Amino acid sequence: MKLLIAILLWTLIACAQKTDTALPKLKRSPSLVVAPVQNSTAVIDTDMFDAQKYVEQTGGDSSGEKTKRTSHEAALTRELMAGFNQAKECDGIVFSGKGENKPGFRVQVMVDSHDTPGQKPVWVWILGDAARNKFISKGEEDSNSIAATNICLAVWKAAADAEVKTAGR
Repeated sequence: MKLLIAILLWTLIACAQKTDTALPKLKRSPSLVVAPVQNSTAVIDTDMFDAQKYVEQTGGDSSGEKTKRTSHEAALTRELMAGFNQAKECDGIVFSGKGENKPGFRVQVMVDSHDTPGQKPVWVWILGDAARNKFISKGEEDSNSIAATNICLAVWKAAADAEVKTAGR
C-alpha cells in the first residue's frame, strides 16, 4: 500500500511540473518563406558583405569576395534550414518557396561574426507579414537552432493572433 501511495505521489508531482508547451491549434497551417533581401540571398553574411563593399569602394576587383560571400551564404542557409528541421516548434509550419501559394509570413536573416575568431555569431532575424509587408517581430540569437526555434514560435504566435483577429470580425 505504501508503494502505491509513493507511486501516486510521484505521478502527481511529475504532472504538476509538466508545463504546457503545446502549439496552438489553428484552422490553417501557417506558411513561412525565408525571403531574399534586395538582390541578395535569403541569409546574408554581414562580414563578407562588408568585405565585398570595401573592395568595391576602393576600386578593386570584388569577384573573389562575391564568390566567397556566395559560398558562405549558401552554408549559412543550410545551417538555418537544419535548425528548422531540428526544432519541434517548427512542426506544422509550411515552408514556402517559389510558386503559386503565397506565404503568410516572411523572415529575413543576417549573420554576423560567424567566422570571426573569438567572437560569438549573431543570427539576426526579422519576421514580417508577407501579404501586408508589415513588421511583426525580430530577434538576435547565438545559433542557428535557437534562431529557428524563436522564428517558429513567433510565427505560431502571429498566426494565432491573426486567426483570433479574423474570428472577431
